[in-house]
Amino acid sequence: MASTATFSASIAAAGRGLRPWRPRGRLQVHAAITMVAFACYILGRLASGGVATAFSLIGVGACGWAWLVSRALFDPAERDARWARVVAWVVALSGALSVVALEAGLVGRVAGNVYALSGSAALLLTFVEPFHRFAPDLPRAERRFRFAFVAVYALLVAVSVLGLRAVGQGPDEAMRDDLVKSACAALGLAAVVVAVRFRLGHPLPTRIGAAARRAPTEDDARLADRLRRLLTEEAIDSRPELKIGDVATRLGEPEHRVSQCISTALGFANFNRWINHHRIARAKRMLADPDERRSILEIAFTCGFASLGPFNRAFRDEVGTTPRVYRSAMRPSEDVQARGRARPATP
Repeated sequence: MASTATFSASIAAAGRGLRPWRPRGRLQVHAAITMVAFACYILGRLASGGVATAFSLIGVGACGWAWLVSRALFDPAERDARWARVVAWVVALSGALSVVALEAGLVGRVAGNVYALSGSAALLLTFVEPFHRFAPDLPRAERRFRFAFVAVYALLVAVSVLGLRAVGQGPDEAMRDDLVKSACAALGLAAVVVAVRFRLGHPLPTRIGAAARRAPTEDDARLADRLRRLLTEEAIDSRPELKIGDVATRLGEPEHRVSQCISTALGFANFNRWINHHRIARAKRMLADPDERRSILEIAFTCGFASLGPFNRAFRDEVGTTPRVYRSAMRPSEDVQARGRARPATP
């Protein structure tokens, strides 16, 4: 009995070890489907007869699935919107129906038109996704990734869709069309792999207030201490053109690690909010100091703001009032004296 139990436990352990890999999130799920669709599209272009038709049934949905990948790359939501899944399935099903239906028949024409419209919409939406939640304070690596995504995607679309419009009729032209579109699909497949690997290494922060913030780790706490020392010992917040990439380079850390530390261990929404918080704290001390004679504009420059407008907006967001009103409230005696000097003498 003991040997039987041991044997059964060994079989169960081996079965657990042989279980296939299962994607853990919507990005991996959509990426796996997209890569299969791209591979089938390539094989459908290069094969012939019934084999080509079978592969094409799956491959025609590649643009819809690729759009879902782009949504998962730039939207940190855990689930897709229902309408997005509907669009992807419309692309896939209408494309498959257009493959098997007679082009001259009513069903074939309707399916072809639906596929053309939904596929074009998916192509356009894929181009728009990198601009989702784009902000100037994004880490430098994230900005470069988004620009590279747009550039590579625009190039592939231009070559595969627009660049072949002038191709004539004939077997040579058809072969050229198949080879070029297959090459574009292969490059698209490789781009999906690279993009997914980047995102897994540089995850997007969750929406503030919409999802629970990740608890800070010991590494976050140590990095937070280093960030605080940069403020107290080097006064980095006094530099008007300071970017998160500058701080990351100074600390020898990736930008996404610094961004995560600011949002978890330090508790600020982003890098700009953290820096402006300390700049405004310094400005408040200067505005409340009765011996401080510099103007509000000079105080703004001293605290790291490049002009008065951003200083006033950041001060109002942080304090709830303007710098001038704050200074008057913190120096009431000076305000009374100023009004007394301005009052004309009575005869």
